[in-house]
Amino acid sequence: MRLLLLGYLILPLLFSPIAFSAQSQLVAQEIKLRESSAEFYQDLINTIPFELTFNNEVEFSRLAQEQGFTEDDLKERLQWLARVYLEPRVGVDNAISKAAQLIASLTNIANTPFDKSYILMLKARKVGREKQDYQQSIELYNQSLKQLNDAEDIATTLLLHTIHYQLGDVYRITLHKSQALVHFNQYRELAYQLREGYLIAQAEATLGLFFNRDEQYTKALQHYIEAIRVSEGLDKPFLQSVLTLRLARVYRDLESWDESLEYAHKAADGFKALNNDNYLSSCMTVIAMVYANQGKWNQAIDYYLNAQQIDVKRGNLTAQALNFHNLGEAYFNNAEPKTALDFLIKANSLFLQKKSKHYLVYNDILIAQVATELADWSMVNAYGAKGFLLAKEQNLLSEMIEALQYRTLALKHLGEIEKALATLDELLIYSRELAEQPKDDQAYNPSLLAEQKLKLQLNQLQGAKSDSDDSLQQFRLLFIITLLLATLISLVCINQWRSKRFLGKKSQVLVAESLLDPVTKLPGYRGFIDDIGAATQSPMIAMMSLTGAQNSDLLLGQQQNNQQMQQLIDALTDTLAQNAYIIRPGLIAMTFSKQQDHQQTLDTIRVIVNQLAPHADISLHLGIINLPLLSNLDVKLSSEVHFGVLQMMVAGAISLGHSNDYYVTITPLNFAPAAIFSTPLYLHLEKAISRGLVKVECNDNKALIRWPKWQGVEES
Repeated sequence: MRLLLLGYLILPLLFSPIAFSAQSQLVAQEIKLRESSAEFYQDLINTIPFELTFNNEVEFSRLAQEQGFTEDDLKERLQWLARVYLEPRVGVDNAISKAAQLIASLTNIANTPFDKSYILMLKARKVGREKQDYQQSIELYNQSLKQLNDAEDIATTLLLHTIHYQLGDVYRITLHKSQALVHFNQYRELAYQLREGYLIAQAEATLGLFFNRDEQYTKALQHYIEAIRVSEGLDKPFLQSVLTLRLARVYRDLESWDESLEYAHKAADGFKALNNDNYLSSCMTVIAMVYANQGKWNQAIDYYLNAQQIDVKRGNLTAQALNFHNLGEAYFNNAEPKTALDFLIKANSLFLQKKSKHYLVYNDILIAQVATELADWSMVNAYGAKGFLLAKEQNLLSEMIEALQYRTLALKHLGEIEKALATLDELLIYSRELAEQPKDDQAYNPSLLAEQKLKLQLNQLQGAKSDSDDSLQQFRLLFIITLLLATLISLVCINQWRSKRFLGKKSQVLVAESLLDPVTKLPGYRGFIDDIGAATQSPMIAMMSLTGAQNSDLLLGQQQNNQQMQQLIDALTDTLAQNAYIIRPGLIAMTFSKQQDHQQTLDTIRVIVNQLAPHADISLHLGIINLPLLSNLDVKLSSEVHFGVLQMMVAGAISLGHSNDYYVTITPLNFAPAAIFSTPLYLHLEKAISRGLVKVECNDNKALIRWPKWQGVEES
């Protein structure tokens, strides 16, 4: 009995180091794969130098036995091999084809949720790399996640860690930022669960890259600082070079050109030593962008061409397409639009071949821009249309608006005025939608950025001196950092207070400016809409057409026309109206503090116009209504509906002719339903008038009024 109890006590002590060793080996393999996939491949392939052919579990079991492996050990090695084949820098010919063969074989012996999840992850990675079919890749990754429960062991945790990183990266590529951030955060959390400095540093660097691309530079620097802190003391040259490249990108986006070039060249040297052309090409691109952002286009072109040479050597078509796009942009800004167009067409062909719609949309719009410079309006129209459809498919509102701008201009020059107007209507709709969208509160605060940049520099300095500093020096450094942080926090608080005051004043100015006509800087449409929509509603509103003066801004010039419009508005508000607004040249809207006789109002306006322009050949056509329009006060009509009714009244007045001044007004009868003011307004209001639901009054024979006919398809 004593021997049995002793056995129970000793056995766990014997096997726990073995289990710990196996888990540590898994983490070490993961690190080596990420640090040097080519070296990892060579080590792995040397352990399985035999033909890997099997169609079922029986054949696989026989193969493992013949080669002296356990089934689990051989399966694990083959899983690693399939994964390393799918790495971009492994340096193996036909790597993706070999991965596909291994995936097919492993599928035949996948009999656990872990195995099935691993196969789905490999398939997702293959689809993304080989076909750029990112939607299918996302579906496969999500299926892979569903196969696994919470991380039960190191192997499952590592698999989840890899899936979340790869899935987050696909979401990032396809511009699904929120989903990408969710998976990158999961990736980071799992790295901390694994408690391995290398994996934590990579996870922090990944989030730093994400926030940098999203222009959240403060958060980007925070994560990079943490990555550098964690990576100190790790002898991992690839990781150090990656972090150096990421820092170059941050400094580039912060417009610290010298620092960006310094880190980019340092990273390039590191990747050359590692013979890593994939990242070396990225370094060339970063350097090119630094020169491009400074307007040094010739230097930018040189480095873009260097990156292109590397990517041609690698056979990476997507990277080549991006280089062609960048070269097109550079040549265009260097006043060489024909050369730019040649490169952009090459990029377009490769993007189409790889089905990279997320890149194609920007390339199509840039082609439209370059073609505009060349006055090739057919090309502008064609690529503007393509860019719009791709942007709409990806819900890229700003790109949709830019594409419509080019299309509108092209259609105008092609003489297709009706299509141009229709496109312009779309442009106005989407522009309004963009203006109504809440602005992203990006954490772009100069003080915070300066603080993070200082933290980064201090962190690097601390890492460089950590081996030689004694305890006293460390104490002094800690004191200095604490003092700096306190000072910076104080400065940030002061800056925030000042910024709040400044933004408050600026907001008031912008609100006031939004109510003005953008051309004349006089009270305009927005002010009129807000006025009639106010809590205290005006009892009477009107719209007046100065028929014969609609082109006054062209005939008089903008400055003189603005002066005359100001005089007219002042005269109207001094003697008659409560407020007056410029809708467009020759069209003025007014609100009144009380209801007045309509004919008397028209006569008063005529006197004012004659005093200001005694020799002008101007007819007055007045649309005027008393408010509220409906006797049922519980039914509220929008300001836009009131504006539309006034427009229709003015149109009716104009139809009476130009020999005299005319006014037209309507009064809905008590039993008239609110539906007569529903959309489309002109259609329903005209029907209500013809059916006798609305009383029409004017200073002429109202039977002569010709109401505007609604053009369109009636909604069922």
